[in-house]
Amino acid sequence: MTDLFTRELKFWDLTFSRVSFDLLTYARVLRHERTLIFISLCLLSFFATDPSGTRAYIPLWFDILLWPTAFMFYLAVYHLLLMAFSAASKRWPNLRAPLPVMGGISLLPTVFACEAAVTWISNGAYGRAILPQMIFFFLAVQALETVFFKFIMPNVRKELQRDSDARHVIVGGERLDLSGLIHVEAREHHVHLTFHDKQLMSRARLGDIVAQTRVEDGVQPHRSWWVARDPAITPERKGGRMILRLRDDTEVPVARTRVNDVQDWLQKHVRNGD
Repeated sequence: MTDLFTRELKFWDLTFSRVSFDLLTYARVLRHERTLIFISLCLLSFFATDPSGTRAYIPLWFDILLWPTAFMFYLAVYHLLLMAFSAASKRWPNLRAPLPVMGGISLLPTVFACEAAVTWISNGAYGRAILPQMIFFFLAVQALETVFFKFIMPNVRKELQRDSDARHVIVGGERLDLSGLIHVEAREHHVHLTFHDKQLMSRARLGDIVAQTRVEDGVQPHRSWWVARDPAITPERKGGRMILRLRDDTEVPVARTRVNDVQDWLQKHVRNGD
């Protein structure tokens, strides 16, 4: 099921340019602040211009809610189509779909639902039909989507990639950069974090911190310790037990039950693994 959301999907946009993304990336881009501002401005433009001429027939509160509701409906249908396309792409990996077609299919039930809602709320007073305006709405939406896919999405994806590369953890509500972290030690109800240039103490659980890390970020050699990946880590024997000596000369014990796992991790992720 996971590959449904991580599979790279291939499309053509309105300008016949190639576009590709996976559903997970698409969802992350949609939640980004820049995208939300863009969507808000688009909806505000539709509300201000009232292209369907409904404002004189419906209450103001309904008119205000109409556009964001229509967008959410459109987006829901659009996502269902993307999921169906992702499923089809598993069987035909080179399949490429035109985004305008997907947009048009998503727009049709949206416009129909809006027309039914306006007719109902106005008690039939709204005599114009919205469906004949489908071409206008299609072209307007496609123009805005083209701006999104060509100018908004690429920049947001680059920004998200930079954020992903800069690994961090949340400790006590504070965002901490992993790049400067050497080790974390749990002492009773607190954790002590040692960085290259500072030390911090916070009321937190080591397990919650470790859960935010990846295997390549570091290793937990002992229930009370987490060690960040560092080429300066040196495995040693002391008193018949394995320890890890870190760049700040800290000696971190390795639990007997974790010796093999730690050695495997060192071999894979640290150049001088032993």
